Amino acid sequence: MSFNQIHSHCQWQPLKEVWIGGVYPSEFYHHLGNKVHEIFSDITEITQKDFNKLKKTLENLGVTVVEPEFGTIDLYLDEHDNLLKPPISPCDIALTLGNTLYIMPQYPSGAQAYQAAIDRYLGNSQKIHIIDRSGSDPWAWIIFAGVVRAGRDIFIDFIPAINESKISAHKVAEILSDKYRVHLSGTGDHNDGIFCPLRPGHIMTSHYRQTYQESFPGWEVFSLPNTTVNNFKYLGTHQKWYIPGVDYGHFNKEIMSVAQQWLGNPQETVFEVNMLVVDEKNVVCGAGDERAFQHIESLGMTPHIVEFKSRYFWDAGIHCVTSDICRGGVCEDYWPDRGPNGVYKIKEWN
Repeated sequence: MSFNQIHSHCQWQPLKEVWIGGVYPSEFYHHLGNKVHEIFSDITEITQKDFNKLKKTLENLGVTVVEPEFGTIDLYLDEHDNLLKPPISPCDIALTLGNTLYIMPQYPSGAQAYQAAIDRYLGNSQKIHIIDRSGSDPWAWIIFAGVVRAGRDIFIDFIPAINESKISAHKVAEILSDKYRVHLSGTGDHNDGIFCPLRPGHIMTSHYRQTYQESFPGWEVFSLPNTTVNNFKYLGTHQKWYIPGVDYGHFNKEIMSVAQQWLGNPQETVFEVNMLVVDEKNVVCGAGDERAFQHIESLGMTPHIVEFKSRYFWDAGIHCVTSDICRGGVCEDYWPDRGPNGVYKIKEWN
């Protein structure tokens, strides 16, 4: 594997190296009995096929792809011997900002599913910050999926009802304010499930948030209608998960016995905007919407479709299941008249 430095200043400059998610080997479920093992073997197979398609698509676009690697099952258990969620969404556990990679530990054992890549970076004297959630690390409660990098401007969202989240966001904002204009909001959202900056000057957004006059001044905003209504076609009002070909009612007890803590809320996720921009000509999309595709093409970009069939189980779109480690380009100032570095509050997102 060729060496790429840890380097990323925004979410649309040319992508050179990316982490993608992965699923446990099916034998990790064998001790739970034949029925549960069979169910999770099916989920594993469906999910891994889509990860294979994603990997091939990205490699065809010239991107180096890093996949998780697993040791023995005991490395991925909690203190009660429950199997923790596999690293489906590296976007939640890894964030590159400038030349530093921040990593949120996922397992009490200290195991890292991307340890081989981490060792490679460290061996090439790259900067890695393993976050300590047991002490006073200011990054301990940052929501990585709530961080948007736009060159000199950084957007950080926090959960206002969780004091640790609010404190972390404000501390990190102060630390970064020497080099950046840091914009804080307290919606509790994963920003990558709300909107996607496609390229300089252009945003695709959802029905949840349509105002960007303060946060992205001067940029064209393309708003999708309420696409989450489609989610209810599959999930219904109270269901927590859905996978094509798996009968919810028949298997729910077995699924929930293992994965209750793994599930999000896919009813409210806008998968259509949860995209990975490869460069200003290419974007990888996981959910089909003709209006979105037509707009992307109108910008001179090609949408590469990788259907993530199990997204309604893992509550994850294409941006969720990736984390960009290396992108080309420098730290641009997209709003040179905006003002000095510092901490700003985004009123329109609160």
